[in-house]
Amino acid sequence: MKEMNVNLSRNMKAFLQYFTGGFFSHDNVEESLKVYLIYTFSIVGFIFIFILGLSGISSLGYESNILLLGGALFLLINVAYLKLTDNHLYAGYIMLYLVFSLILYLIYSGGYHNTGPLWIFALPPLALFIHGLKKGLIDIGVFLIIILFMFFYPKDYLLEASYITAFKIQIILSFLLLVFLSALYEYSKERSMRKMKKIQSDLEFFLRRDPLTGLYNRRGYHDSIDEISDKHGVMLMCDIDHFKKINDTYGHDAGDFVIQEVAQCIRENVRKEDVAIRWGGEEFLIFLANTNINNGYIVAEKLRESVERLTLYYREDVTIKVTLSMGISSISNQIPLEEAIRNADNAMYVSKASGRNQISKH
Repeated sequence: MKEMNVNLSRNMKAFLQYFTGGFFSHDNVEESLKVYLIYTFSIVGFIFIFILGLSGISSLGYESNILLLGGALFLLINVAYLKLTDNHLYAGYIMLYLVFSLILYLIYSGGYHNTGPLWIFALPPLALFIHGLKKGLIDIGVFLIIILFMFFYPKDYLLEASYITAFKIQIILSFLLLVFLSALYEYSKERSMRKMKKIQSDLEFFLRRDPLTGLYNRRGYHDSIDEISDKHGVMLMCDIDHFKKINDTYGHDAGDFVIQEVAQCIRENVRKEDVAIRWGGEEFLIFLANTNINNGYIVAEKLRESVERLTLYYREDVTIKVTLSMGISSISNQIPLEEAIRNADNAMYVSKASGRNQISKH
């Protein structure tokens, strides 16, 4: 007996692991939760509708039993489809419109002792969860129009069951109240999610960006390293000449001001697909995507001249002139990323040793 219980426990655990495995492997946690809940709702719906169909064999008509059991089977197929494809979009549509159809049939037939209309209260939270606020309200609106026609069409021609008018009105008003409360909750949830996504986006931006210049920092570089490694291009290593003298003469605030102005000049001279990084201190690393060494040199020379022409007005009585020493190297299948960076760095030191305010190729 004890061994039987152990085997049953193991089998149940294996069953649960199979049916819940893989849902939270997505990068998008919200999407993972939606997949998991649609999956869970489909299983619960299958069990509930299947039991309802079996229990109604003696009390419900033949057509009602066939519809309920068929709906349960369809939900089971939906579970298998979602498990195999992970396509929560279509699985959600299947579940929602199947429940939609079953509820309409229960309203039409009356269900068990004319309690079929009570199932309409399951629809608003389900529609809003699957389709969100706007599409969910459209689904609910279409459903409401249909049941209003069914309830109040002359002489109940669209109903097999018979309901008193007071019951119909109370059902509709209660349904509308639930729609309002569900929509209010969904609106609050979506608003909170938007705020959370903005906070997350801002946090990721600041984690990857240098707070002084707005350029990528070392972390941003590492996040972009795969994108850079997969491309051919040119690496530029840039260093502000005599930067220590600026700090010693005017103070560190002036040094920060100079770095910001040079960073802005870099942004104005590179393309959207290029990657500009504050490499550290007064050094900048620039990746020029899909560019050969000759075209890269032209871009570097344009940048060098732009910085040389800058007149930085730190205060009314203080203007600062700066220049850049630069090194340039290629990155390709034969020259990997880290080697290209070292080559550009070495070339930059050649520029420094040769008198500064110039560009050296590796």
